[in-house]
Amino acid sequence: MQSRQILKQFYCGVAVLSAVVTLLAGCNQTGAEKSGAESKTARVKKLPKMKFHRPDSFPTAVARLGELHQVIISDSPLPEPKMFQVVEVIHGSGPGAHSHYHLASAPVDHSHGHSDDHADEESNEKKHEVKVDVITEMADIVKWLPDIAADTDMNKDSWSSVKTESESLHSKLDEALSNAADQQAQRKAIQGMEKELSTFTGAMDVIAKEVSNSDQKDQGSPEE
Repeated sequence: MQSRQILKQFYCGVAVLSAVVTLLAGCNQTGAEKSGAESKTARVKKLPKMKFHRPDSFPTAVARLGELHQVIISDSPLPEPKMFQVVEVIHGSGPGAHSHYHLASAPVDHSHGHSDDHADEESNEKKHEVKVDVITEMADIVKWLPDIAADTDMNKDSWSSVKTESESLHSKLDEALSNAADQQAQRKAIQGMEKELSTFTGAMDVIAKEVSNSDQKDQGSPEE
């Protein structure tokens, strides 16, 4: 009788121990999953729009648009994306932290003109690899063209034409690309705009030549 009671207590103890182990395992698993999810969320950060592929002059921008246009409408495979090694400099921590970005190959002054209030801030660096494919590059240049033109010695009528036509084309490009599921669909969408693109690049090329000719005349003029 006594042995039966001891055996019964033993099995009860085993059952309780098993239940505790299962509960702890479940808690640990949930904690691990939560920790993994938080870690993944922390790792994924949407970078701001980079402009390292922005052309430095209006004629250069128009020439690059012509190259991209021909590449995209051709039957050849699209080239590999441009790769930029970008360094993110993070000043401060918590909600007040802010970041600056520069190419890894470019010398940079990390002070960024900050006041003395930022002098003692903690700074950290992160490295990112930014890819820019030809379709993204084309859409970006079309969008940036008015600003690039504004930095050029161009008459008001020409700049107004650049602004109006660029904004119109960018709006159509943005709509066409947003409805495309993948890069191949984006390429077909742009190929479907061949007539509009040819008209646009032709008009921009005329203005770019005017700018280049004007620059050459200015360089050739004797200084007073």
